[in-house]
Amino acid sequence: MNDGLKITLIATVKNEEFSIRDFLDALLSQTRLPNEIIVTDGGSVDRTTEIVNEYITNGAPIKLIIAKGNRSVGRNEAIRNASYDIIACTDAGCRADPDWLKNIIEPFENDQSIDVVGGFYQPIANNIFGKCVGVLTICDIKRIDPNTFLPSARSVAFKKEAWRKVGGFPEQFSWNEDTSFMLNLRKVGLKFIFVPRAIVYRRVESNLKEIFWKYHFYAKGDAEACLSKKKYSLFYIRYLMGAILVSIRFIFWPLWCIALLCLIAYLAKYAIKVFVKVRSAKGLVWGPLIKLAIDFAVLSGFGRGLFSSKNEYCKDLGKWKHKGGNNDKKKYKKEL
Repeated sequence: MNDGLKITLIATVKNEEFSIRDFLDALLSQTRLPNEIIVTDGGSVDRTTEIVNEYITNGAPIKLIIAKGNRSVGRNEAIRNASYDIIACTDAGCRADPDWLKNIIEPFENDQSIDVVGGFYQPIANNIFGKCVGVLTICDIKRIDPNTFLPSARSVAFKKEAWRKVGGFPEQFSWNEDTSFMLNLRKVGLKFIFVPRAIVYRRVESNLKEIFWKYHFYAKGDAEACLSKKKYSLFYIRYLMGAILVSIRFIFWPLWCIALLCLIAYLAKYAIKVFVKVRSAKGLVWGPLIKLAIDFAVLSGFGRGLFSSKNEYCKDLGKWKHKGGNNDKKKYKKEL
């Protein structure tokens, strides 16, 4: 255990019996060990909690808390129970690089003014399909602007005071809640730093169905939190224009040809991108199919989120608009 800066590492889990051992083994094999690990279970009905308790019985510095609810509920409960002021956060289903904690904590030791440290993530892919998914769903690190990058909860560390200042993770959101949390941290002027070498490997989806539902709910969460409205508006306009061109093909057939050529060019872009990265002819097929699955997931998910009852909560990222919301928010802050 380290004698310097004290670290609490938090993670939320639910029904992770097939991945929880790899996850915990990676945390317990860090070159810099956390002083404590708090795992909050959101209501597992498999052997997840039983396996975590095995590790506790064998002496691992883990505290297990049952906190039924979404990931925000679990993270907030873990942080309330944290013994230390520096919080490192990751997710189940991931595997932390052996140097992840050392790298993501190092900036706090060198500069006390830093409030949030964002790490990066890479895909865990054991086949061509998984590699194709990774190419299309994880941003190229070379294109990241450190000044605007929003960390993911799978690889981030922050001061407990920063968490307290913005009222914690937004518990009204079940998807993309970490994006809202990070935006709130930026809005109050906290100091961020990006450490690309603090890497967590995340499990990618294994089929098109999993991809569709994951990005459907991501888009739904963005709509509920009023995030990326411009990006989604342009996305809808693109498909709306295509639908218009197709619908009037009988009136002026060249428009149908234009729509078809645009679609071919659009899909070819992703086919080539995936092929170049994975160096397999299968990428020419999987690239367009994965992209279409994501696109239709986004179209349906964002539209669903716009009409969600939760959408009224987020007109300004955290300002509650429903009746009695201000009183609830004051009560929540008091509990923190």
